[in-house]
Amino acid sequence: MGRGCTTFLVVALMTFNVMFLLIGAAILCFAIYCYVDSLIQSAVSRSGHADKMQNLLYALIGLGLLTIVVAVFGCCGAYHESRCLLGTYSICLTIMFGVEIATGALCLVFKVETEKRIIQALENIIMQFRNEPADEDFNKSDSYRDWIQKSLHCCGINGVDDYPGSNVPSSCCIPKHQTCPDKSASYSIGCRQVINDLVEEKFLTAISLIMSVPLSKITF
Repeated sequence: MGRGCTTFLVVALMTFNVMFLLIGAAILCFAIYCYVDSLIQSAVSRSGHADKMQNLLYALIGLGLLTIVVAVFGCCGAYHESRCLLGTYSICLTIMFGVEIATGALCLVFKVETEKRIIQALENIIMQFRNEPADEDFNKSDSYRDWIQKSLHCCGINGVDDYPGSNVPSSCCIPKHQTCPDKSASYSIGCRQVINDLVEEKFLTAISLIMSVPLSKITF
């Protein structure tokens, strides 16, 4: 009976740590993807928090690797029934719990700040565009505004009506439409909605992956 209970606990702990291993791999892959993706990196560099965001990505990479290492400790400790390995595993779990809670909180803070900075910068550029003389409006190209609108397939903050008159910047144009820069041939959706959706998606993915580990620990 006693041996049966021990076997059950070993199998349960190994299963639990295999799940940890997969979560750690997911965090690591997500962080590396964000680090190498050109669209995300360009947005980060223009957000006003480039250094902090890069440090957060490094923290996520480290967290993913640490989760994998701790999971391996747990599996080996359970399989060999080693008190030393299981003791090390328990200490690492306690440390990781605090680190993951802190990293999840940082993701929430930077989500709001990144969203706010990108939108504010774009609003300032569009206001300058609106105040320029009509004959100069569509001959000027602002790299930040144009990069946002071309990359995200959007136009203005809330839509094409953010720009005066019947024309829009060339970066709002739908490819292969001959009538552009006429508003009828431009992207109709505003960049605020697209940016909000993009930031929400990426940060919620990160937060979900990070918080899944401590929540699993509590449940277990």
